[in-house]
Amino acid sequence: MPTTSENNFCTSWSGGKDACFALWQSIQKGFTPTCLLTMLKDDKDQTSAHGLTREVLEAQAACMQLPIIFGKASVGEYEAGLKAALQDVQKTFKTFQLAFGDIDLQAHRDWYEKILTGTGVSPAFPLWHYDRQQLLEDMFANGFETMIVSLKADKLDRNLLGKVLTPDIADTIQKQGICPTGEDGEFHTLVVNAPHFYQRLDIETGEVIEDEWGYSQLTISAA
Repeated sequence: MPTTSENNFCTSWSGGKDACFALWQSIQKGFTPTCLLTMLKDDKDQTSAHGLTREVLEAQAACMQLPIIFGKASVGEYEAGLKAALQDVQKTFKTFQLAFGDIDLQAHRDWYEKILTGTGVSPAFPLWHYDRQQLLEDMFANGFETMIVSLKADKLDRNLLGKVLTPDIADTIQKQGICPTGEDGEFHTLVVNAPHFYQRLDIETGEVIEDEWGYSQLTISAA
C-alpha cells in the first residue's frame, strides 16, 4: 500500500487529452500519480460526455500501469458520488490531492473547489491559464495521440469521429469557429498514446450513437 506523501496525487480522469496532459504535466513537476478517478453514469458503466466504457478506461489505465477508481452518480447527484469515491482514494492510496484538466473555465474551477471543501482533498489545476493554442502544440510536440470520440452534432461533422487529432484537423475545426482544444465542450477525445504510456492503447471502433445531450458518440471497445 502506498505511503502518505504530499507529492502524491490522483487525477480526475475522463480518458481525454486534457486530463491526460494534466497528469503528465504533474509528473514532469515531480509529483507522483497513485491512481485515476472516473465518474460513471449511475445507470451505465460509461462516462457521460465522452461516452467511454469502464472496459476502455481500465485498458487505458493499464497502459499507464495505474489503478483506476470508479464512482457513480445520477443526474444531480454528482457531488455526493464524487465525495464517496474520494473516500476510496484517501483510504486506499493515502492521496489527498486531486488534479483536474481544466484550462480556463472559472465556473468549473469554482464548482470543483466548492465540492472538495471539507473533504480533506485539495484540488490542483496544473493546466490553469495554459494558452489553448500552446497546449495543443505541446501535446503534438510530445507525442500525445488523441482520437475524437464524441462531438456536438450541431457544431461539428460526424465524419470527424474516429479521427486522430492532428494539426490539420485542429485547423479545420478552428476554421469552423470552434476552439481546437474543445475546451467549451464541442468535442471530446480518447488518448491512445502518450509519453507516460508503457504501451499504446489498442481499441476497436463501432457504431455511432446519439445521446440525450446532443452528442454523437463513437462506440469504442478495448481490443
